[in-house]
Amino acid sequence: MNTKFFEYDVVRSTCSLGDGVPSGTTGAILMVFASEHPQYEVEFVDSEGESLAVLTVKEEDL
Repeated sequence: MNTKFFEYDVVRSTCSLGDGVPSGTTGAILMVFASEHPQYEVEFVDSEGESLAVLTVKEEDL
């Protein structure tokens, strides 16, 4: 399956996500789960580069 993002891509959340990740938060793709509806494991960080959360999110959330 084709995916929009790849491992180590820097992304931003398009909506608020669990664990205190507001919309627009920067993250890096850690793992790609390729399927008909791809999902991504992303580490989201604050403005200081400190980890906020590692979440598995849908493509439309990035």
